[in-house]
Amino acid sequence: MKTRIKHLLLLPALTAGLGLMPAVQAPAGNLPLNLGWQNLEFRTYAPDSIREIADCKIEKIYLDHRRLGFFRVKLLPVLVVQGVRLELGGSNPTNDWPQGFQSDWLPDIKRSAVEWRDVVITVQKDNAPSLHADRAQPEPGGGATVCSFNSVTLEAGGAKWQVPQAVLQNENGRPFLVWQDGGGTRRMDLFSGELLQP
Repeated sequence: MKTRIKHLLLLPALTAGLGLMPAVQAPAGNLPLNLGWQNLEFRTYAPDSIREIADCKIEKIYLDHRRLGFFRVKLLPVLVVQGVRLELGGSNPTNDWPQGFQSDWLPDIKRSAVEWRDVVITVQKDNAPSLHADRAQPEPGGGATVCSFNSVTLEAGGAKWQVPQAVLQNENGRPFLVWQDGGGTRRMDLFSGELLQP
């Protein structure tokens, strides 16, 4: 799988404080943690193809600490990917769309220590569903569950659902958002917008 960087802008904390904005091009993978990263865009393509799987725009990446109640615990650092705008290709090859969630361009750290915040996921087609989540946790590649979400708003076909939690699953190559409500388990195909009733 190839991940190509369209635009990469580094803003070291010192130069940002001085109002200087040096632009630096860098290869995907292993972004150093000693720099402040802002205004990034990564595009993922199918193997040996120019067919785009996903376009991911990111507001910034920074190091934070996990919260336990009202407190931040410095012994539990977390790499925050803030302001994620992930657009999936409307005609994705089967099973390739989960690559957009793998974050191969991040530093080589445990994925459990990475958290996406303020996440919007759409599909490159008219009238496609739109998902917004306050927080997201991409899962390691290969499993049925691709990503877990908290504080989710899903809009599709003029309807809106707001749920505390949902998961994105790979079901036979299709991206299904799965959540629970008073009527049981609901599942929506994010490519087609089809809602499967319980």
